[in-house]
Formats: sequence, C-alpha cells, structure tokens
Amino acid sequence: MSSRESFLAACAVAVAGFPENRLCRRLDAGELTLPDYRALLRMLFHQAFEGPSTFALAAAHCPARHFRARDYLLAHADEEKSHWEWILADLRAVDDPGPDPRTELPAPACAAYVAFNVYTALRYPLARLGIAAVLEGIGAQHGTPYGQRLVADLRLGRKQATFLLAHGVLDVGHVADVQAVIDASEPSAAEWSQLSHAAEVGGLLYRRMYDEATP
Repeated sequence: MSSRESFLAACAVAVAGFPENRLCRRLDAGELTLPDYRALLRMLFHQAFEGPSTFALAAAHCPARHFRARDYLLAHADEEKSHWEWILADLRAVDDPGPDPRTELPAPACAAYVAFNVYTALRYPLARLGIAAVLEGIGAQHGTPYGQRLVADLRLGRKQATFLLAHGVLDVGHVADVQAVIDASEPSAAEWSQLSHAAEVGGLLYRRMYDEATP
C-alpha cells in the first residue's frame, strides 16, 4: 500500500534522475548548440501552452472533499496560463527561423506528456498535483544552475532565456505549496498510490522531452 513516504520517494527519484537526459548531458559536456536550445523551446511549447488547462480540468473533476486541491489547481492554472508567451519571446530573441509553434503539432514526447496530464486530470484529479510536484521540484533544483550554464555557454542574454530562468526561481516556492495542498487534502491510501504513479510516470515522460529535443 502506498503512502506519503513512497510518494516523496518517487518525487525525489524523478527529480534526482532528471539531469541524465540527453540535453543536460550535452550541456554538461559543453556541447550544446543554439539549434539545440531552439529545439528545446519548441519541444516545451505545447507543454507550457496546454499544461494550465489540465490543472483546470483536474479542478473540475475534484470531488467536494478535495476543495483545497480544486482551489489551488484553479489558481495555478491562472498563474501559468500565459507562460507559453515567454517561449515565443525567447524564440524571437534567438532569431528562431521556424514557424509560429502555435501552428504546429506537438512532438511525440510532448504529446505523450500532455496526454498523461489529461488522463490523470480526468481519472485521478488529485494526482495531477503529483505530476506538478515533480515538475516544480525539477525546476527548483535544476532550473537555475542549468539555465545559467546554458546562458553562459551560448552567450545569451537573460531575456533570451526567460522561460527557463524564471521557472528556476518561481518553482522554488511552488514545491512547498504543492506539497502543503496535497497534505491538507488528506489522501486515502489509494490516492497516495495514484500520486506516486503520477510522479513516477510524469517524471519519466517529462525527462523524455529533453531526451528527444536534441539528436
């Protein structure tokens, strides 16, 4: 039977293992290129564009006893609803030659991540916060160091990496907020299991986007 401890362990494993993705390894090796960065922004665009909607979708499916989670999901959806505009601004700032990503379909890895968020929101709405806990943890722990290294290696200005750098700062506070809401919701044993599954699978699918963004 799953528990709070197993959920926290699943989150910790997902966050700690994130830098093993292909893009971060290239950055660690000093081999990341500007086309790689542009490809990453394009990979992440649909996640940023659709993610807030899946928070709202989960809120709409929360049972009455999870009113705290419902309210947080709605507030978080509102907070992040326009973060996709940061990616558009970053793409313009690095002279990306491609089309507007709003006119394109998501890459397979991004489509899989978004689809899992929708599935979780519909079937296990509280567990949508399990996916969020991992994403916020990755941003809080790895966003700033990797974002700063990317800016330095590619000789970019901070306004050319707004999406990555801003999330490295914002996500620090979100980690505690998400966990507080989960705890206040007093999950059942089954819900802790769903939260752990969401954290594990969500972490794997999010990492895959960074694997597939670069050749």
